[in-house]
Amino acid sequence: MLELLGTGGMGDVYRAHDRELDELVALKVIHADLAADPILIARFRHEVKLARRVTHTNVARTFELGSANGIMFCTMELIEGESLTRRLAGHRKLSVAEATAIAAAVCEGLGAAHAADVIHRDIKPDNILLAADGRVIVADFGVASVRVRGDGELSGTPAYMAPEQALGQAPTPAADVYAVGVVLYEMLSGRRAFTGSDVTTILSAKQTTQRLTMPPGDASPELAEVIARATERDLAARLPTAAALLHALSPWARPRRATSASPIKPTVASGLHHLIIVAPRDGVDESRTHLVDAIYDELLTRLARRPRVKVQPRVEAPLEPGATVITMVADTHLELTMSRDGTKILTTRLPIAVEQIGMAAEAATNAIAAALSLDDERVPDPNAAAFDLLLRARHIVARDLARTGEAIELLSQASALAPHDPRIAAADAISQVRRAFFVASAQPNVLMHAAELARAAVAAAPESVDSHLAMGHVELHIGECHTAAAHFRRAISCAPLNAEAHEQLGRLLLEAGFLEPALARLDDAIAIAPQRWTARWEIARAYALDARWDDHDHLLQEIGHTSRERVFARARFMWWRGRFEESRPLLQSILDTAAFDPVLIKQLFAVFCDGAWESHREAVLSVGRETSSRDLRRRAFAAQLAAEGAGHAGDVAACNQLITNAVDAGLFDLHWLDRCPLLASARPTPQFQALRAVVKKRADAILDALYGDHEVVGHVETELAPSALVSQLRSR
Repeated sequence: MLELLGTGGMGDVYRAHDRELDELVALKVIHADLAADPILIARFRHEVKLARRVTHTNVARTFELGSANGIMFCTMELIEGESLTRRLAGHRKLSVAEATAIAAAVCEGLGAAHAADVIHRDIKPDNILLAADGRVIVADFGVASVRVRGDGELSGTPAYMAPEQALGQAPTPAADVYAVGVVLYEMLSGRRAFTGSDVTTILSAKQTTQRLTMPPGDASPELAEVIARATERDLAARLPTAAALLHALSPWARPRRATSASPIKPTVASGLHHLIIVAPRDGVDESRTHLVDAIYDELLTRLARRPRVKVQPRVEAPLEPGATVITMVADTHLELTMSRDGTKILTTRLPIAVEQIGMAAEAATNAIAAALSLDDERVPDPNAAAFDLLLRARHIVARDLARTGEAIELLSQASALAPHDPRIAAADAISQVRRAFFVASAQPNVLMHAAELARAAVAAAPESVDSHLAMGHVELHIGECHTAAAHFRRAISCAPLNAEAHEQLGRLLLEAGFLEPALARLDDAIAIAPQRWTARWEIARAYALDARWDDHDHLLQEIGHTSRERVFARARFMWWRGRFEESRPLLQSILDTAAFDPVLIKQLFAVFCDGAWESHREAVLSVGRETSSRDLRRRAFAAQLAAEGAGHAGDVAACNQLITNAVDAGLFDLHWLDRCPLLASARPTPQFQALRAVVKKRADAILDALYGDHEVVGHVETELAPSALVSQLRSR
């Protein structure tokens, strides 16, 4: 915990640093007497779990409920800015444009919550935050709705709650609409709609007031009528949903824009050293770029472990007053410059050689630590020859998945030199998993071998980011997506600035349909390691599914036609866009790069470009039904591709059957299921909806694995027992 932000009915709120996910959060510490009430905590846990499902730009995310040393706490997104209560205290009343824009943004956030079956129950100025980046944020989902005591006290604030809510009836979306109407009345008039010296007086007024009437001159008759319809006492006459109120406000509301194109990162709390590390610009030859990357990664890892240090990677040097900026330029050496407010603090040159990576990173860390008065930290140098092979293999896989076989050969040589190095075992496990996914002819025991390597890495180095990345990859490909998520979170805990850990976590969240936190993770991965083109392809996929074609085209132009090109992904995005004929020239290039399944690829091109569904139907269905591979993620992906072909052809029965096959193989890709345009014909069917419910449950399990309730007693092992994991693989 870094500083106290405020106090409330349930507890004290602090600014805190979540070291496991490397995020600044709002930490609510629950009052001890409330935490001792098992009924309240059970309800609190249920509400927090529901609130985690809501991810929207106008909703403050609720993360987790946990306990440590007998103290119950809840973590939430930290919003820098002011509450609407504070804004009203300074201005009394707001302009029509500002008030309606705030109300409209609240309605947008509530609409997302209601779609997830979450009712806020306590909309009021205290729970509406005006962020420094221009957003309007609805806060306290899952917290405000909990009864403060177990004695039947009403949930909500009397001055804002709906009349039926005051009578103890179950709240509906219309209850939140009523509260927004009351808040809008207050913003425009500068006074509360319901006042009184006691709760009984206020609640009584709710039952006798038919609808709120705006004072003359505070709003036009048309806007006053909207507020009246939102605050009707009778449910049948009231605007029923947040969407309905948003539509009614549209003539006056203008969207509140953020002050920059990207969300503003939370400011660093006082007491933390704010280090901005700019990714190195290289002028070295390709044969040594992996060494530059290794020094950079090692420096990030060492600095991130320091207490009271917030390390923020960037692609470019920012102009942020007070921040300490570290830039690196590579030529024959790696030149590191440390500055603050434009003034150089130190400059040092580091060697670029495998046998000196540990020394170079240590020297840089020590120099920075000395300038910031941090403690020293030293680690032994690795075995140079084996470490160089390991770094080359990592460098290859991070940039070109088609060269996985080459990486495996390098790792085999490294293992021969250092047979018990857990980093080599972990990297080999990840490469073997990728081989099992991409190469249909890979030996049937490849995934089992990967599992053994990953387990050996975890056993030898349980606090290593590499070990948990490897275990996460294995779990993902045997169908345990929620366990994989827990390992990727643990990986970030071990190394908060590891780009692959953020990328893998972002990919899981993206497929599960939690787009905002997913894109934030992928952006973090790119900021940490700008050369990670794989993360950019994941973002491009998200843009394509959401039909954000301008963003998609811009990103693909940025990626460019390089060795990092994913030609089949580009063709698939064209199919989603309806540009089937434009994809035809890509076929040979896809086959030349040893694509996922050449037979299926050729069949899909025939279906999409030639309309030859009937002649290829049985062959496509056969691939989609394939169950011989032990890699469940491969099986699910094959079924997804086949389902797209069937959906495009209008064969709804085949499309649903192929989606069933994907679900049976562990599919959790809710974003694809909901947004892929080629599945449109199947979406309305009961079978599709039943399958979606299964996938939604898996997607929610991923979020729970990341932010689920837990007792903080150090790191909890999440990997399966050896016998359980091996038995799973052998049974498939």
